[in-house]
Amino acid sequence: MRLFGRSSFLKRPEGSRIYSVLFSNLNLPAKLPAATIWSLRVHVLNQTDWVWMREHPEGKNVGLTVWIDGRLAATHSMPVDTVPPGESVDFRFALQLPGQEGQIEITLDMIEQNVARFQDRGAVPAKAAVSLIFVPLSAGAELQEKANRLCSWNFQPSGGLQQGANGAQYPLFVERAVGCHFWDSEMRRYVDYVMGWGCALLGYAEPRIQEAVRRALVSGAVVPLPHRLEIEVAEMLVADIPSAERVIFGKNGSDACTVAARVARIYTGRQVILYCGYHGWQDWWVEQMGFANCGVPARASPILLRFKFNNREDFLRLYAQHRESLAAIMLEPSGPAEGPQGEPKDANPEFLKLLADSARKAGALLIYDEIMTGFRYPGGTVQRATGVIPDLTCLGKALGAGMPLSALVGNAAVMETAMHRTHYGATFKGETYSLAAARVALDIYRNEPVAQHVTDHGNRLREGINRLCGELGVNARSAGPAFRTTLVFEDDVPSRLRMKRTLYFQELLKSGIMTYNGFIIPSYAHSDQELVTLLDCAGRALETVRDAERDGSLNQLIEIPLL
Repeated sequence: MRLFGRSSFLKRPEGSRIYSVLFSNLNLPAKLPAATIWSLRVHVLNQTDWVWMREHPEGKNVGLTVWIDGRLAATHSMPVDTVPPGESVDFRFALQLPGQEGQIEITLDMIEQNVARFQDRGAVPAKAAVSLIFVPLSAGAELQEKANRLCSWNFQPSGGLQQGANGAQYPLFVERAVGCHFWDSEMRRYVDYVMGWGCALLGYAEPRIQEAVRRALVSGAVVPLPHRLEIEVAEMLVADIPSAERVIFGKNGSDACTVAARVARIYTGRQVILYCGYHGWQDWWVEQMGFANCGVPARASPILLRFKFNNREDFLRLYAQHRESLAAIMLEPSGPAEGPQGEPKDANPEFLKLLADSARKAGALLIYDEIMTGFRYPGGTVQRATGVIPDLTCLGKALGAGMPLSALVGNAAVMETAMHRTHYGATFKGETYSLAAARVALDIYRNEPVAQHVTDHGNRLREGINRLCGELGVNARSAGPAFRTTLVFEDDVPSRLRMKRTLYFQELLKSGIMTYNGFIIPSYAHSDQELVTLLDCAGRALETVRDAERDGSLNQLIEIPLL
């Protein structure tokens, strides 16, 4: 099927600039179920005499619009930065179909924002007619339709697509989770390697944690004075975390990181923070992205600057520039994720010692974000494993063993000097049910080989996937520290690399393996059986990627949004 763009213009541009486009390979059948989501794919050829830009300095961004019965249904940015004349781009996105039966018309437009719609030269504009038919909605599809209207800001690896080509099924919602498995709305079981974004280190609904929460239910969760549980958990953290002399609790890792940044700036009287890794969603950290990308005003002179992990030269360059105004050096000390194509790297004690020495010489603080590494890294924390101790440590995720709890721990003099000026007063910071879970979880981390199990499982998994890559002739490797690994493909063509990574993740998902865009987080609940299952599914996924690359069908096989 060929589909042509509309010929109407928003504003006729001056001069002889050509606005021409050709659509092809549209995967839109004549009939589709009403009220469902379809994974739409279309190939777009640039027939103009100029370069299309996703982000134009004057706001003339080129993108794709979707119209249903003459009404704008969606707008999509280009998946690449630029498309030169004569070259093509593939769009792939989830299309929400109307809920009523009957025929609809779907039109695709390429558009240069605030300038013009494109047209196909010499052709009559065409629309694709699709008949929507009644098909009883599955439980997941019905929930998805409601979510799209009410709260669509959740992670959905398939982009909202539940059923793909050839009957492939994708999970949309979780009905329940136990151990290292979850069941979706249709009660299909999945092996989960996301594990509540790392918080379910002991597994979902771990019986001892569940019992601790049940016992705590005899009392209200939020009370006007501190509960004894808060003091008991604080005592355990001071005993177990080398940097901990004082403790303040929160609910999310973002709480702990934000308080840490405020404490550092208050204590030092300075503003600049050099950082590496991910430190939450709150304003102080996303400020570096600028107003257009995050809604937080940018500063004329940035006070938050990123250095590359384990890169001595890059850090020293920034340190030399900002030493006099430096409040803190803050980082994930092992395995920071650097985007879908990045390779997580393990802690380097020499690099961490450089940071500690540099912070001390500048009169600044060293802050470890151990929200991910806490209780799952060998020895329990990176600071204990390496002997390089920070001034402040942010903890979260596994601290509450699946219950919402975080903490900032650190040097007594620092926290007693600055904490009262942070204006920190989170309502739920002393919530007792999560503290009850944490008390039991910390006892388990002390007495059982949780971190060792995660390390062994992750190492065996990485070795197994690397063996499969070698046997199947796939140019890829599993990389990263054992607690968080990912598959890194080698390819000189960025667009092909994205497709291979996406197809691999998609095939794992279709096989019943849940990862976060390919990132794998082992837990104490994962056994040899899950390891064998994962390696079996990974082998089949790698075969699919290999064969698709050989016969040129990568683009045709991908149904979910590109990673």
